[in-house]
Amino acid sequence: MNSSAWFDQLSAELRSAGVATPVIVLDLDRLDHNLALLAGGLSHRYRVVTKSLPSGELIRYILDATGANRLMAFHLPFVPWMLEAFPDTDILLGKPFLVAAADAFFTQISAGVRSAAQARIQWLVDTPTRLDEYLALAGRVGAPIRVNIEIDVGLHRGGVADADELHMMLAKIAAHPGRLLFAGFMGYDAHVPFWPDPDDAFAKAMQRYAQFIDYGRDHFPALFEGELTFNSGGSKTWFRFDEGLAVNDVAAGSAAVKPSTFSLLAEHRPALFIAAPVIRKFPRVSRREVDPTVAMSLYLYGGGWAADIVHPDGITISPSADPPNQNLLPNQCLFETHMDTPLGLGDFVFFQPHQGDAMVQFEEILVIRGGRLVDRWRPFPRRY
Repeated sequence: MNSSAWFDQLSAELRSAGVATPVIVLDLDRLDHNLALLAGGLSHRYRVVTKSLPSGELIRYILDATGANRLMAFHLPFVPWMLEAFPDTDILLGKPFLVAAADAFFTQISAGVRSAAQARIQWLVDTPTRLDEYLALAGRVGAPIRVNIEIDVGLHRGGVADADELHMMLAKIAAHPGRLLFAGFMGYDAHVPFWPDPDDAFAKAMQRYAQFIDYGRDHFPALFEGELTFNSGGSKTWFRFDEGLAVNDVAAGSAAVKPSTFSLLAEHRPALFIAAPVIRKFPRVSRREVDPTVAMSLYLYGGGWAADIVHPDGITISPSADPPNQNLLPNQCLFETHMDTPLGLGDFVFFQPHQGDAMVQFEEILVIRGGRLVDRWRPFPRRY
């Protein structure tokens, strides 16, 4: 089925289901294709980035489909229910949190969740100062905290940059075994796809990563015994990691649904779309000089999405819309199209979100398989 026919069938399915407001749609057939790529390429090393896949049902589906048991989380209020909903998973926090936020987290969770948090969360620390703060936090909590050290492998956004700083932090961990537990490294490689020579940038990042590990093993061998997390990767680099590298934990989220800003994933298929129905159709109102065949105006229900129009062809935001398409609560957005564009009232225009995070803008996620609506999932239960 070509792309146009696929969208036409989906539009008909939504109409037959009585959908008449903007919705976000997830296609399981396309998702399965992408998950097979991830599972085949990463095997046991796959860590699911929950920020880009913000739905409990979706995360459970991915864990079951890939056999993964690792999550990456970016927002502390989401973590307590993740600990309960996914009891067999390890959770690596994707950014260093202010110690006040970590304090509040431990204060607010129940005793049962606290036990799970201490065993299964890796807290990211990027500086000696932050490590000192987490050392003090462990004293207040009354139990050791697992810490993962962020290392700079070329992105230069922060993290340990040299052996002296790493030595200082590892020595602090080794000196306080009752409060700090070394869990591994995170070395994010997000710069790689944007480098003039991505292959060279990746090779240098992995070489630098291996040097940090070698230094740690040479100088603090007791800390490097047992299973550690050496995390890197992202949806734009996951396919570069093979078994021969020092990295044993590769994060990816958006690759599962391929938003529009991930076009370099040539083998992946877009699986997530926003569908907005046409609520008005009338002769073009723009006063600009344009192609005379662009003679029709459309109002769509909703707007404000960071997304690209993908179906039908030839629809653009009207220059008369000021500001264009920035509704944060559902209003109506003005578009222009050609006279022969086959859209009537109640038909859908489809957008491909820039990020998988777009799911949290909707109350539910319509799940499609074989062109049919088969389920309705929920996004994460809160925003901030």
